[in-house]
Amino acid sequence: MSTGFNCYFTEVTPGEWFYALQDWDCPVGAWDWREFATAYGPFKSMEEARDHLRQNHANPGGYSTYEWSPERTPDEVEQKLFADARERSLRSFR
Repeated sequence: MSTGFNCYFTEVTPGEWFYALQDWDCPVGAWDWREFATAYGPFKSMEEARDHLRQNHANPGGYSTYEWSPERTPDEVEQKLFADARERSLRSFR
């Protein structure tokens, strides 16, 4: 059984992967679900990111994947998500 939450994996720079997972308390009908999400990473590969999702969260039921492209740059919402993920990652090593 899956949660039905939104989820996507993205390669922000070559070899730097994140995933964003919709929070359980995201308002129904939210204009942009990513404003009610948590990002995790960075990971060295898509496989590492997928393993982290499987080991730490319920199955969202599906996801999108975006590989790095020079034409695709993170928007403001993604920049905040990924900065927060980086900060949490750094704190876990302190």
